[in-house]
Amino acid sequence: MRFREPRLLLTFALLLMAILVAILLIDRPLSMAMRTIDPQLRSIAEWVTAFGRSTVYLVSLAIAAMGLIVISRFDTSHRRKALAQWWAWVCIYLFLAVAIPGILNDVVKLLVGRPRPTVEVGHLSPFSFGYDFQSFPSGHAAVAFGLAFGVAALWPRWRWPMLLFAAAVAASRIVLDAHYLGDVIASALLALLAVRWLTDLFASRGLVFRQGGDGRPRRRLVSRARSRRITPA
Repeated sequence: MRFREPRLLLTFALLLMAILVAILLIDRPLSMAMRTIDPQLRSIAEWVTAFGRSTVYLVSLAIAAMGLIVISRFDTSHRRKALAQWWAWVCIYLFLAVAIPGILNDVVKLLVGRPRPTVEVGHLSPFSFGYDFQSFPSGHAAVAFGLAFGVAALWPRWRWPMLLFAAAVAASRIVLDAHYLGDVIASALLALLAVRWLTDLFASRGLVFRQGGDGRPRRRLVSRARSRRITPA
């Protein structure tokens, strides 16, 4: 991952600044405002927030990857075999784009120990395993942004719809008073860095992506993707 890229560096700086501003000025007032919100809006948020749970994505992608690996092993058509291998790596990539931000999110939660908006405690409590001190960052938002950044890297035309999807999941966590604004912005930053690192890793190995002339990863065309042997775990 190259921080010398101006756009990536600028995005990182803006998100980091937004986190600091949110924590210092916005988080508490916004949280108090959410407690008086229309119950109907809270009901919508309850529905939207379910899309930030990782289990369905991880299980579906794992099953799809394993099925495609089997097809690539036994299909006698070279073209279909190569296509199945490419899509298997796509599923593995998206699986990791969801899983890695989720894991990193849990580690940071444990290290920071920020109390949730509903907890009337003004200090951090690192290495607290309970729900009350696992506010920063948001797991639901990390999963949603990880998926969004992964899909956007593969299919750039879906960038804005996927980012809107992730932003909706993040907003639902604030509406439900489960997280502060700073928490969900931190999740977006964490997911951005994790998925960009993952994309660079895949590109360096010629899997799904390739390194473009400007040094940035580009999706490989299926017809040009190198055939890779996939060994089932």
